[in-house]
Amino acid sequence: MKKINYKEVCIITRCPLCGRANEVEVNENDYFDWDDGAHVQVAFPYLSANEREMLVSGICPTCWNKMLPPDPEDEEDE
Repeated sequence: MKKINYKEVCIITRCPLCGRANEVEVNENDYFDWDDGAHVQVAFPYLSANEREMLVSGICPTCWNKMLPPDPEDEEDE
C-alpha cells in the first residue's frame, strides 16, 4: 500500500513474522527509481538499514534481531 502526499511516499509494510505494520517515508522520485529496479541502497541512501530491510523483506527490526541476534564480538569492537 502506498500513499503519495506532497512529493513524499509513505510505504506501509507488514512484518510477515509478527504482523506489525510499519511505515517508511521516502522521496517520490526515489520511490519511482526503486520501483523501476534501482537497488534499495542506491534509491534510498538516507534510510537506515532497518528501514531498507523492511522495504525489501517486510521484516521488522524486532523480528530480525530475534532471528539473527547481534554478534557480541561485533558490539565490543564499537
